[in-house]
Parts: sequence; C-alpha cells; structure tokens
Amino acid sequence: MTNASASDTTPLLGNVSGNSSSSRNNKPVKRNGVRQHLLNMTPLQSFISLLVLAVIVFFGVYMMIKLNLPKDLTDEQRQWLKFPRNVEDVQHLSIILEDYLAKHYYEVMACFVATYVAMQAFAVPGSIMLSVLGGALFKAWVGIPLVLFCAAFGALCCYSISYYLCHPIVEKYLRAKIKKLEAKIEAKRDELFFYFTFLRVTPFFPNWFMNVASPHLGIPPLIFFFGTLIGVLPNTLVTVQAGATLAKLASPDDFTLLTPQNIIMTIVICFCLLLPIVLHRNAEAPTADPESDSEDDGDVHARV
Repeated sequence: MTNASASDTTPLLGNVSGNSSSSRNNKPVKRNGVRQHLLNMTPLQSFISLLVLAVIVFFGVYMMIKLNLPKDLTDEQRQWLKFPRNVEDVQHLSIILEDYLAKHYYEVMACFVATYVAMQAFAVPGSIMLSVLGGALFKAWVGIPLVLFCAAFGALCCYSISYYLCHPIVEKYLRAKIKKLEAKIEAKRDELFFYFTFLRVTPFFPNWFMNVASPHLGIPPLIFFFGTLIGVLPNTLVTVQAGATLAKLASPDDFTLLTPQNIIMTIVICFCLLLPIVLHRNAEAPTADPESDSEDDGDVHARV
C-alpha cells in the first residue's frame, strides 16, 4: 500500500457497499508514521488528546480577548462583557464595544474570528448568537462574508481535528450512523459537491455530525469547505441581518424579523434552499435504504 497524503480521501471506515477485506473485518485503512499512531489510539487516548488541544486553543483565545478588549469599563458595563447567550446580551455587548470598535476595529474583528472559529472547530453550541453579534458589530456588508468565512473555516478545522484525532471515537460511537450515509455518498461520488451541499442545507444531519463524519466518508477538504460555505449561507443571512437590525433598536423587546430587509433575505434563503435541490432533483433522502438501488441495478443486468 502506498503512503497516504494529506489529501487522501479514502473513507476511513471502509466501503460498506463493497466487498473489500477492510469492510468485512471492520478495520481502518492503514496509514504510516504519525497518522498510523493516531489511528491506533484508544477512544480514551483520543478523547484526552482532543481535550488537551481544546484547553490549549480556548486558553489562547481567552488571553487574546483579555489583552485586546477594553479594560476601562464600569462595573455595570463589565457584567455584559461575556459570551452572548441571548438577544439582550448581544445588544449590550455591541453597545459596549461600539466606541472601542471605532479605534480598534481589527483587534475586535480578530477576537471575533478567533472565538467563532474555535467554537466551530470543537462543535461548541452558541454560534448563532455570535452570528447575530457579527451583524451588530460589523453590519451586513462586512458581517455576512466574515461570518461565512468563520463558519466554513471553523468547520474545516473541525474536519481536520476529526481526521487526525477522532477516528477511534468515531469508530466506536458513530460507526453505525456513518455507514448508513457512506453508501449514499459513494453512489453520488460523481456529483459529490452538489450532493454534499444539499446535505449541508437540508436538516437530514446536524452540522456537528457532518463536520466530524466528513473526513471519514472520503469527502475532500475543498468540497467540504465550499459546500459548507454555501450550506451555511441561509442561516448566516438571517442571523447577521437580524444583528444589524438589533443594533438600531432601543430595546431587545422591539426585536422582530418582519422587516423589509429580512423579507428580502427570506426570499434569498428560499432560493439558496431550492438551488441544491434543483441540482439534485433526482437525489433521494440520504436516510433512505441504498440497497434498493443496488437491487434495481442487479435486475437490469440480469435482464441484459
């Protein structure tokens, strides 16, 4: 077997629809060097490695925020300098950072990007409120591409972490669920980009699962990145535009999505939702049993 490169897209869990020995024996594909060592870790070792990496990353993000965000705040302002959990938190935090943002625009942006990417990389819930905060701080024209980049790049980081560290965990806890999807991915390999984008837009599988499972399904990094970029576009348009609107309100109680801008955004979202479906008009639901397709093919060959 040849050495595997970083761009190797062979499914790590084997081809469930094929007859290869790796599929029958439920053994991962062999890799050399560091990659082989990481594949041979136990689930506990994999979890500990993941935990250590998460602690290092989030400590670095915390220190970055601590050194770059304003320090001369009143006690009342300081209580709102925290991770936003709801609309009220977002509005108060955006007000506190408004004046500081004018003088330290790129420092605030760097802290926002680092926080967002870290949360996406380790599948930490709360990115929706960060997207709203992005709209409140940077407005729609900057906030939308910024949040799109953070979401897609953060997901790619999660993809990479899963590829290198999480195989033992995936093998033990997610194998059955991934095997159901793997046959559908293989069947759509010729139009993988459109099918993967279809999966990201539709709610068949949660985002965290797609981020973790994709490297083990043989989805190349470029397809993953750009498919994710399109897949998160509808949610990004809504949340960032909502944040830009929220910044103009006197009270979070006045917050509403029924604005002309959001209606336009809704139309755009519908188009984004329909586009991959039109491109995949013949695609089946990914949770359907793929065996029926192979049986039909067998009948055709039998008749021939």
